[in-house]
Amino acid sequence: MESYGLGQLKNFEYLDHTADIMFHTWGKDLKEALEQMVLIMNNYMVELDSVELDDSATEQTISVNGHDMDSLLFALLDEFLFVFSTEFIIFKQVQIISFDRENFSIKAIGKGVELDKSKHTTGTEIKAITYSCMKIEENPDKSDIHVIVDI
Repeated sequence: MESYGLGQLKNFEYLDHTADIMFHTWGKDLKEALEQMVLIMNNYMVELDSVELDDSATEQTISVNGHDMDSLLFALLDEFLFVFSTEFIIFKQVQIISFDRENFSIKAIGKGVELDKSKHTTGTEIKAITYSCMKIEENPDKSDIHVIVDI
């Protein structure tokens, strides 16, 4: 994989929510906002500034499908969370390489390393992705996504 230009964590904020935590990401288009959402989720669990992509870095291809945009977003986050929970891979770079809006499918490549608590600053465990207050907004020059996760 050549470039992760849009995969750098840059456009996000954490918003207080009574139940858990709400993530808000944005980008010049929906693809960038989705990449940011995967990164903010990883950053919440492990501070990405503490993660160095070295020779041990691995790339994984994640393919997901949904029946609408909300279920596609849910599936994308849930699959990256599953990989973190089962393989302890923290993704520092994410690039969506295929985004089919008509068939609600995404193929993304994540680059990361195995969690090492002696090197990485851990944050808060995410138990699950939720549909609660999930919102995807697309405008000609900016797209925004809001997602609440259970912690």
